[in-house]
Amino acid sequence: MNIIKYFLLVHSILSGADLLSPFIKRYEGLSYNREALHQSHQRAKRTRREAERTVQLEFSAYDRKFHLRLKRDSTGFTEDFQIHFKNSSEAADTSHIYSGELAGESHSVCHGSVIDGQFEGFIQTQNGTFYIEPTARYTKNSTDYHSLIYHEDDIDYSRVGPREPPHCGTPSLGRYAESLRQEILGQDEPALRSKRTLDYSKTSCMLYLRTDHLYFKKFGNVEAVVAQIGNYMRAVNDIYDKADFEGIRLINFKVKTLHVISDDDPSSLQYSPFIGPEKLLMLHSRENWDNYCLSYLMTDRDYNGVLGLAWEGKPGNSGGICSQYAVFQDGTNASLNTGLVTLQKYGDYLPPKLVHLTMAHELGHSLGSPHDEKGECEASTPTGGQGNFLMFPYASEGNQGNNDRFSACSVKHISKLLRTKKDKCFIESGLPICGNQIVEDGEECDVGHNDTDPCCYSASQSEDFHCKLKPQKQCSPSQGKCCSHQCVFKPQGQKCQQENDCEFESECSGVRASCPSPTPKANMTTCHLGTRVCINGKCDQSLCVKYGLEQCGCLGNSMKEKCYICCQKPGKPSTCASTTSSVLFEHFRGAEIALPAGTACSDRQGYCDKFNICRLVDADGPIARLKNSFLRLNEFEDLAEWMKAYWWGILLVILALSTVMASTVFLFGYTADSKPEEDVRAGSKSSSCPSKRQQRQRQESMMRPLK
Repeated sequence: MNIIKYFLLVHSILSGADLLSPFIKRYEGLSYNREALHQSHQRAKRTRREAERTVQLEFSAYDRKFHLRLKRDSTGFTEDFQIHFKNSSEAADTSHIYSGELAGESHSVCHGSVIDGQFEGFIQTQNGTFYIEPTARYTKNSTDYHSLIYHEDDIDYSRVGPREPPHCGTPSLGRYAESLRQEILGQDEPALRSKRTLDYSKTSCMLYLRTDHLYFKKFGNVEAVVAQIGNYMRAVNDIYDKADFEGIRLINFKVKTLHVISDDDPSSLQYSPFIGPEKLLMLHSRENWDNYCLSYLMTDRDYNGVLGLAWEGKPGNSGGICSQYAVFQDGTNASLNTGLVTLQKYGDYLPPKLVHLTMAHELGHSLGSPHDEKGECEASTPTGGQGNFLMFPYASEGNQGNNDRFSACSVKHISKLLRTKKDKCFIESGLPICGNQIVEDGEECDVGHNDTDPCCYSASQSEDFHCKLKPQKQCSPSQGKCCSHQCVFKPQGQKCQQENDCEFESECSGVRASCPSPTPKANMTTCHLGTRVCINGKCDQSLCVKYGLEQCGCLGNSMKEKCYICCQKPGKPSTCASTTSSVLFEHFRGAEIALPAGTACSDRQGYCDKFNICRLVDADGPIARLKNSFLRLNEFEDLAEWMKAYWWGILLVILALSTVMASTVFLFGYTADSKPEEDVRAGSKSSSCPSKRQQRQRQESMMRPLK
């Protein structure tokens, strides 16, 4: 085994003027023999012997010695991991990614990559985590050290603390996101999966990651991009491995496909440097990601404090994990199993730990967790000085106990969505195991580690008994909904699943523990408030399909008509017409079929309100909305051209303001201070309440002219 030793040049940075990054308060420089490490990596890459696929690295920093023992590690990627680069696809090389431990230090973890003789990654020790990065990542100036190492406590978390704007942009999707969800809520889900029917062996979420040209520019080559993604996956999975989502454990993420974009494409809106995060996510969501659990976009853009955003996980196709490419009420398509993460905050590159926490946070949204801020999650504010939980809406300090943990409220929401959706797209990550709460081959029942279950021996028992029915017990509720807690089959005819728009209720057979599959209602049965029809038990087709038509976005400028169903002949957009039109009279008899409130309209640029009027919104957010609707800057390159085009309007505004100011001065300029002096003196002597004598004198003086 090769041990790389080197001369270490320690360069402690304590002066604010010498800081390479505003986020790193102190670091030490490393200078070792890169060529020796590179040769060691090449030997480990070429060998076929498992024992020789190791690299060791030894150095001193922070008044201690580090001895890294590393082995190749590609656990953050699937076995068929592919890279798309420059219009070609190929099997990815992950031989430069390593993980291991520190020699002589138990419970330590090392993970990173070796590229051109440089190690980059993190080292978890009993005294916290150290991060190692190339110096060139932070400065182009020449230094006498090629790498830097810093402790997690040396990260200046005050720059991303709760005094900053929210680091997560997910809430800014706001009403627009809700409108997209509302319109597909009619895709009724089967009854929520219970613990006894859930496949606990499916714990891996397959990812499609796309890195844009700005991200590629930051790291320079595909090998470095893969290394960054590998670090993200390891750090994120370390967080989720520790979580227990009400019995669902070991949730993890693996990259199946990585699309690396290296070149700028001025013709594509996605490459615009001025596009906001919400709009960028919407463009990414326009593609079909059905083959993946989630699809995320990685970029290196400055979004004024917003570090990431994602569609919050909801049932069906309305957001988060396993959401399918859906046809919306306006005829357009989108996948809402998407999110994005950026590497910048206010123009500065974020240290890896902050990127890791951001990605784990956004994936938490994809799994169904809201922020620990409002409603029922408001009580998740921590006590005891352990800091905010992972799903707090502001960038937390990162070095406190709760910063990489889920609150009880987050666990509740994630657990609920996992039980509902994960089995649709998650992949099995291991062989059947007693204790995963699903009955598999060789098991009679499976209640996990519940030692008090009256029907089934738990996984805590010996191998001769675990996951078997107890004596004299007919069944276990872990086998299905038709087994009672008294360990006997429920009687025939007892309801085990409620009727919905597209399926009849289901009843127990009396001889089996599982609930029979429900009988689907006839195809073309209307559902979702009469705007959709059932196909094979699913409410996922437009009412137009019933008459051999396709749904389309209503033409014309009427904002009211846009909130009613319009249909067209297949593949002929020019035939798009409202159900009230004479063209479709034979099918709809002139009936107005309104879209449900909250449905997206006008090419998904707005939503239908309760009065069936399309209200336009801008997915770019309120600032962009003001810019585009008031200033109309979409038609001009900048503010100067706008002012040049509307000089007359600016002049009128100035004249109007001048007139208002002059009128105000004239009207209110005559005050008590400007009254004649004698009036003031007289006023001071008079009483606020005149006497009867004074009143008679005034009446006589008024009557004299009449006489």
